[in-house]
Amino acid sequence: MDWENPLRSIAATVDADVLEVLAGTHASVTGNQLAGLAGRSYAQVSAVVRRLTEEGIVLVEQHGRTYSYRLNRDHILASGLLDILSAPSRIENEIRELVRAWDLPPDTVALFGSAARRQAVRQSDVDLLVVRPDDIDLENDVWRGQLGDLVVIIEERCGNRVQLVEVSRSEIADAIETGEPLIESLRREARTLVGEDLRAFLSEGGRR
Repeated sequence: MDWENPLRSIAATVDADVLEVLAGTHASVTGNQLAGLAGRSYAQVSAVVRRLTEEGIVLVEQHGRTYSYRLNRDHILASGLLDILSAPSRIENEIRELVRAWDLPPDTVALFGSAARRQAVRQSDVDLLVVRPDDIDLENDVWRGQLGDLVVIIEERCGNRVQLVEVSRSEIADAIETGEPLIESLRREARTLVGEDLRAFLSEGGRR
């Protein structure tokens, strides 16, 4: 799945980029503004909005010699478009629900990397950090089963390969002290999904 614009996973065309821009605002935008925000040429955008206007998905307003456009949120297809665009947030919510149901809860689960930045494309991994409490053994069958199920479900739901980074609380504390490169990456971009806030966790050195 394309996490920046999930519509590209269905239609890798100018349409996806135009619709993402229009879905992201309730205001009308001119053709030039739309082209700039979509990263497409004016000619490409004009052809798309002309067709989408004929379908009723986009509404057009005339102001003198200038035309502006907005998404018709009352159109029967609009809710489906918005639902697709919300896919990254919905996947995050599903991860939260799955992990909160675990018999052995983690200290922290966080996204990082391109998925956390909403820049992941179809070929990108979904990077997921899981911090295991020190009192849970690495080879605990229940723990390993939970992790395996989580990876399978995420990959089925979004199509991206999951890159799971599992560390104990002590191991991540040691990594903070030794200045491992991963720690700086986590500080910059990680998004805590479950458990202790990772930024606070890292700033306190990861120890209790």
